[in-house]
Order: sequence, then structure tokens, then C-alpha cells
Amino acid sequence: MNAAIVRRILIPLHERLIGRQTLRFLSDMEASQWWPREKLLALQREKLRRLLQHAHAKTPFHRDRIDKAGINPDSVSLDDLHRLRLLNKADIAAHLPEMIDASVTGGLHDCTTGGSTGAPLAFKMDRSRQAADQAARARSRRWFGIELGEREAYLWGSPIEQTTGDVIKTVRDRLTNHRLLNAFNMTLQSMASYLTELSRFDPVNLFGYPSSLSRLVRFGVDSGRPVRNSSLRAVFTTGELLAPPDRAILEEHLGVPVADGYGSREGGFIAHQCPQGSYHITMESVIVELVDSEGHRVENGQSGEIVVTHLDAVGMPFIRYRTGDIARRSMGACPCGRGLDTLDLVEGRRTDALRRADGGYAHALSVIYVLRNEPAVAEFKVTQRRTLDLDVDIVPRGPLDAASQFRMAQLLSRQIGGAQVRLHLTESITPDPSGKHRHVVSEAT
Repeated sequence: MNAAIVRRILIPLHERLIGRQTLRFLSDMEASQWWPREKLLALQREKLRRLLQHAHAKTPFHRDRIDKAGINPDSVSLDDLHRLRLLNKADIAAHLPEMIDASVTGGLHDCTTGGSTGAPLAFKMDRSRQAADQAARARSRRWFGIELGEREAYLWGSPIEQTTGDVIKTVRDRLTNHRLLNAFNMTLQSMASYLTELSRFDPVNLFGYPSSLSRLVRFGVDSGRPVRNSSLRAVFTTGELLAPPDRAILEEHLGVPVADGYGSREGGFIAHQCPQGSYHITMESVIVELVDSEGHRVENGQSGEIVVTHLDAVGMPFIRYRTGDIARRSMGACPCGRGLDTLDLVEGRRTDALRRADGGYAHALSVIYVLRNEPAVAEFKVTQRRTLDLDVDIVPRGPLDAASQFRMAQLLSRQIGGAQVRLHLTESITPDPSGKHRHVVSEAT
């Protein structure tokens, strides 16, 4: 499809039909990224005031938090924010109905996280939040000269089962110049077909998990079919840490800039690299705090856990939400001239690739998706043995009958090419010596 037609007709029509204002958000963000930091902070203060007013009026859970912190929503400052107690996944799992305002324009839409901490999370998202995140993503593409509607190939997670909604999304993606390559099925045969599709589609940019992208590029080089797309201008990675070896492989063999993004399903589009390499925070939509193990803000230059307040999530406010990821705040301005604050990412989500019994690899999220969609699973840890079998430790949220266990084991086995799966129900899962919980570990890679 012609990119200009997609950009000028199909995308605006799609946004209008679903009642989303991504293009308005994008126009505003294009201007505000060049504002001085003081003006961006003033915007954050005003949006925080409106968010807390709404949360106090419409959501009992947040009203109680705000009142207990002694905060007046009508005159809140950014310095007041730290008085609110932190929000975590356990709070959301226990109090979801008290956290939402179903009356927001466009309604609420069901979402789940990938369970990067081993504890999947169900939550709600409104159209305003969606628009803000989509606009921030589109802006980051423009930093590299890539416009809405240009051809983009995704090496990303594919649904376990194709629903009617997934089929509609596939048709929409085709109309808007997107192609999805399944990162959950990285066999030799499938990767060969991906190289054929990339050659035919000739994308302007590639987007995906860095480990999966680098594996596909290495496969192309080793098989004498290196990725050579004349239109390719950039590679965008997210979903896990961009390891230096993966970045080096992508840059060397693709010959275009590689830009990493940081965000999460629940936290939003938090930060993205510009052409100068700085991770710019989406200050127009998120407030980022860094806190220590006790929840206190750390000094500039020190590492701390990323805590996010999403300023455009009104239907289900995420206010001082703990991400579990660690970063440092960068010192000094970026040479690119943008007024947006920057982060030095220290430790994000790490995942191990899984070996498939029928050959090739599967991204760790291929099994996470199975477990996160099971309501009775509260926490989990997947360990792949050298035999390629899976041992899956599960902390059940409620009754988990034999039929459900059998169904999960079958789905998990299918995701890794037929290897044996053993489920173990347990009361708790022991974290690593570092204190972090690695939700997927492979002894076979």
C-alpha cells in the first residue's frame, strides 16, 4: 500500500472509527519535545493535577491513597507525589474493580502483561492512554526520518490461538503496511521464510525483540542470505535488554542505526533512544521516579527502581507504579537539543531463549503467554532442562484442576515443538540470589 495513502487516509480513518486521538497527541508532542525542561515540568504538574482530581472523584482505591497521603488534588505539586504510597501488582490484582472508571470516553479495554516478574497482571486501558503511547512511539520513529504509514516488519510474539480480533488486526496491519513475523517460532524453516518475506516486503524499519532480531540476522549471514533491504533505515528494539553483542550484530550486518526503547504494557511508552543514543523520557505522558529498596527517591546519578505515573491513563490510573526495573537518571542535556529528561538503563528485563524440540528457538514469551492467560496462575517459573523438557513451577491463585493443568501442559509443549512438560504446584517460588525472579531459565541454550 502506498505510504502516503496510509498516512493521510487509512490511519486517520482508523483513529476516527475507534475514537482515538493519536494524531492530536503526536502533533502536540512534536512541539513539546523542544520545550525547555521547566515548561515540560509545568505541563506535568498540570496533567498530574487533572489526573489526581479524576482519580479522587472516580476511583475509590486511589481516593483512599490520596486522602491518606494528605494531598489536595486541586493544588498538587510534583514534590507532593512522593507522599503517595507505591502501587504494585499485588494491589492491582486485589483491588482492580476499585481502581477503574468505566465511564471514560471510549470505554475500557482488557489487557494483560507478559509477566516479566513471573506474576502476570490483568488490567484495563482507555483510549486516551492508548493514544498517548502510540503517539510517543510514532514520534520516536520520526527521530529517524520514518513517517506513519511506511513499511514496518515486526519480529514479535504471535497469539497462541487466532481469535476473530486477531484476524481483524492482521487485516488492519496489512492495510497499514505492517507485517508480523512470529518470534515464538524461530526454526530453521520459519527463519528461511522470514528472510523471503523481508526480501519481498522491503521494510523501511524492523521492530522486535533484540535477541530474536540478532538470531535472524545471524541465520541469514550463516545461510548465505544476509538481510539486504534497500529501503531499510532503522531497527527498533524493545521487550528485553539490548545486549551489546546483539546491537553489534544488527549494526554490522544491517548497516542502519539501532535504537532501543523502554516501556511496558502497564507502564506505557517510557523512554526511547534518539539518534544521539540518549534514552529520552516521554515527559508529556509519564513521570519517572527512581527509588531505593525502601521506596525513597535516590539522588541523581544513583541507581534506583523505576516508578511510573502515567499522566494520560485516566480510565485506570497508574500512579507511582513499581516496574521492578533499575535505571540511573542521566546527567546533563542531550546534544540533540530536546528538553526531555534522559535515563541510563542499567538492568531491565532479561529473558532466556528456549530451544525447540523440532529445531530452532522460541522466545521466552512464547511460554509466558500461555501461563499469563490462565486466571488460576498467580506466579510461575519455567526451567528448560538440557533434555529440552520444561519444569514449570506454579503458585496457584485458586483451584487448578487436572483438566486445566493438562491443557496448559499441551499448549506449552506445542510452543516448544513437542518437548515434555512437567507442572509443579507450589506455595512459593524462590528468587535468585540477587533477589530478582527470573521467570524463564534455559539450561539448554
